[in-house]
Amino acid sequence: MNAFNFLVRVPGASLQSDVRERSLDLRELRYFHSVARTGNFGRSARELNISQPAISHQLRKLEEGLGTQLLVRHGRGVMLTPAGACLRDRLDTIMQLLSSPLDEDTAAASMPNSLSLAIHAETGPLLVAHLAQEFRARWPDMTLDIREGSGTDLEEWVLHRRVDIAIMQDPPMLDELEVTPILTESLGLVTPGRSGFAGEARPLRLRDLVGESLILPGRQHWIRRRVAGAAQRYGLRLEPVLQVNSVASTKAMVRNGLGCTILPPIAVQDEVARGALAFRPIVHPELVSVCAIARHRAIAAPIVATFADIAHQAMTGLAASGVWPGTKVMKSDRRPLVPMGAYSADIDPSETAAGRIAI
Repeated sequence: MNAFNFLVRVPGASLQSDVRERSLDLRELRYFHSVARTGNFGRSARELNISQPAISHQLRKLEEGLGTQLLVRHGRGVMLTPAGACLRDRLDTIMQLLSSPLDEDTAAASMPNSLSLAIHAETGPLLVAHLAQEFRARWPDMTLDIREGSGTDLEEWVLHRRVDIAIMQDPPMLDELEVTPILTESLGLVTPGRSGFAGEARPLRLRDLVGESLILPGRQHWIRRRVAGAAQRYGLRLEPVLQVNSVASTKAMVRNGLGCTILPPIAVQDEVARGALAFRPIVHPELVSVCAIARHRAIAAPIVATFADIAHQAMTGLAASGVWPGTKVMKSDRRPLVPMGAYSADIDPSETAAGRIAI
């Protein structure tokens, strides 16, 4: 059977016109659910083993049938409209029920077969191996889906529940999110290994960067927001000559002498050790971000909370042992995130002892 009755409410319409029973094509709903979950037509096409035009055609039919727009297309993929988010949430429930065992005893004992983690490209290489190893040891029959993003990607994924948990910098303070601040992380200037900046050891002032050829990410990226906020407070003008969101591409450009950039020390630790890049801390003002664990309050699976504790221990252990340079463990009682000035950046001895892990 390829269609079934589905009750849809279209936000913004009158009650008489927005509640209606429609016979919807199950294929259209399946395609929409895949695109809403992955946030990208290309990934959905590969997942469903069909062409992107076929998915686009079915979603146009679905939007026309419902009389409302479900998706907004942009350069990196798609973003859900309020109606699309509503439909996605209902399909999450339906798909979960359809995939559950029909035997009641088996269904009661069943667990999710995967967990999705989002992480910034700057910190991913340090953390993912530790987290994946612990995940496989605890849940050998489950899959850990790791997504690397930049800018507002992680915020969008968590808010739209495309991922179960995210490790992110300076997360937004929203009622929908449960945020646990873990670390503060300092930023510094990254230059070619043989540049004039690399020849000195003293920390830099932010005003020392005025007039330099900066390569920075887009305006919505957490590093760009932190730099722009500090520059504005001190009346400085720091405009990039190149705008690049990819950490790997930015580092390659710096190595080739196209400019300098601002990153946390962990992002360039290997290159600095080889002499390919140099790192100078910025201390006036100090550029500090909050590294936190975030998840949507609507996701109540016990495994998500357990994995959040694992990530917490891994992060504090790496920071306390010095493997994660430029960070300090924050005193946190897992309360919601508040403005940065309300936190102490001092290391909590009880957390560092409990959180130490083998490297």
